[in-house]
Amino acid sequence: MELWEIHPSLVHFPIALLIAGLCTDFYARARRNVNAGHVGTGLYIAGVVAGLVTGLAGLLAFYTVPSAHTEQAHDQVIWHLGLALTSVVLFALVAWVRWRGWRELPSGGSLVVGLVAVCLLIAAGYLGGHIVYHGAMGVEPDLLSSRLTKHHHGGTDEARQVSVEDHQRR
Repeated sequence: MELWEIHPSLVHFPIALLIAGLCTDFYARARRNVNAGHVGTGLYIAGVVAGLVTGLAGLLAFYTVPSAHTEQAHDQVIWHLGLALTSVVLFALVAWVRWRGWRELPSGGSLVVGLVAVCLLIAAGYLGGHIVYHGAMGVEPDLLSSRLTKHHHGGTDEARQVSVEDHQRR
């Protein structure tokens, strides 16, 4: 495993844990079940810890990923990082509020903040996928077209045409 491959191997865990935490909190509030709220809080805490580890792996990936990707992908990584970090910070806030209110049902405010955080998390995930699938970041350079690797274009029509031509030859 290459260093830049650690981030994509970890990223699904915080996403699943944090979304599951929010869903469990909605369930707890709807059913008025404090014990389900405890589970949601535990999921938030685990998701935030996993998110921090995954974020560190993302920084490692940023500095070690091969340079054969589009300029646009390189620029989008900053947005990806910002969205993901903001989401994790909001989830950390929700986890802290839920932990402090251990004996209470989830508040409407924590559910709203959790929803905002999930939306940011989904946007970060979408952008991360776009960076890989449309910008070739993290793709083995040997798998890329030599013309695309050589020119290092920012998603230009020529680069797309090269990709289409390579795909059709296979």
